Parts: sequence; structure tokens; C-alpha cells
Amino acid sequence: MDDGGHRRGRASHRGRWPRRAREERGAIAVEFAIIAPLLILLVLGIMEFGLGYHAWDATQNAAREGARLGAVDSSEHAIRERVESTTSFLDQSKLTVTCVVGSGTSFSLCNEGPWDEGDIVRVTVEYRYDFITPLPNFVGMGAQMQLKSVSEARFEGE
Repeated sequence: MDDGGHRRGRASHRGRWPRRAREERGAIAVEFAIIAPLLILLVLGIMEFGLGYHAWDATQNAAREGARLGAVDSSEHAIRERVESTTSFLDQSKLTVTCVVGSGTSFSLCNEGPWDEGDIVRVTVEYRYDFITPLPNFVGMGAQMQLKSVSEARFEGE
């Protein structure tokens, strides 16, 4: 009845794989070919979002730091230096810092005159973030994004 592991009267399988497994051998490669691009897009999207969020958070923090310094120091140069040092890891050629001071209804540039105690100091930080992957272009966002952060503080005097 037993002939080397095979029963008499039954046809032996070709090779070692059962018939069903032989028919599905290429399915894994096809499934991977379909899923791999989607996984790569997902990973690139997460990476792009994370880097963009990091740049936006840096501009938020820089504007806040500039306004905090402006509350006690009326030097526009010192405010600009604080903002630039806070964003030192960003490309400084894409960074714009604007400092204005006023009473709440009318504002002028920080270097245009003396500040009065109680004036509002407004620091605006703008950064042009260039996407590192072409993914945002594919979904219609363009190749770059303009980030803008504004922070205010009351001037307490020097």
C-alpha cells in the first residue's frame, strides 16, 4: 500500500508544492507591486508633513521669542538676532522678520522712533518652505509653502 510515501492508485504531485500553492506563487509579487508604491507614498507624505510642521513650529517659536524680547528691549537689531538664532537650522535666505510697534490702532516699523511703555510690539516671521518630495505637487499644493507666524507683546520699558 505504501510505495515510498505515496499511495498506490493516486497520481503523485509535481514537485513539492501542492497544486493550489503552485497556482498562487506569483500572487505575492503582484500584490507587492500594487502595495509598495502606496506604502512609499504614505511614508514620503508622513515625512514631508513632519518636516513642514517642524519648520512652521520653528517660525511660531521664533516670533514668540522675538516678541518676548521686544517687551523689554526696544532694539530691532536684538529682536531680529533673537529670531534668527531661534531659527538657525532653517535656511536664513528664505526667512523674513518684520517688527512693528504701535498703540494698537496704528503701527510703524520698530526702528522709526521711540517706544512708549504700553505699546504693542508685533513680530512677524515668514518662511518659504520648499517641499523636499514631489508629492505635494501631485496633489496640487505646489512646490513650496509660505509659512507665517505673528506674535505680540506689550512693551514694559527698558
